[in-house]
Amino acid sequence: MHSGENGQRGRGPDIPSSGFALTSAIRKLTKVLAEENECLANNRVGSHGNFTLLKNEALRELLAAQRSGYAEQTLGAFREELLIIKQLLATNARLLKIHIRALGDVTDIIIGGLRAAESDGTYSRRGVAG
Repeated sequence: MHSGENGQRGRGPDIPSSGFALTSAIRKLTKVLAEENECLANNRVGSHGNFTLLKNEALRELLAAQRSGYAEQTLGAFREELLIIKQLLATNARLLKIHIRALGDVTDIIIGGLRAAESDGTYSRRGVAG
């Protein structure tokens, strides 16, 4: 088995593990953003927890690969992929804002209903014999 310049066996002479890490992080982030955007656009998301975890994990991997030094030299090779990520992030932010606004509207309706019910005595404990 060949030992590459990064000291890892079987990877080949010129591909440091950080290059694989960068490629993996870019692919993972692109995939999770595309999936979340599709769900948001089609109103199919019940919980964002899993998407948040996956995005955070991919971003941590991307930062770790960037800090390796090798990534600095090869970011130009990933220019197109990084532009796609930029577009996906912009779409993701826009869709999340829409959903957050909708949640705010629903919350306002619920609070308004509770206040109205309280003011007319419908759900009041006042006047109930105890």
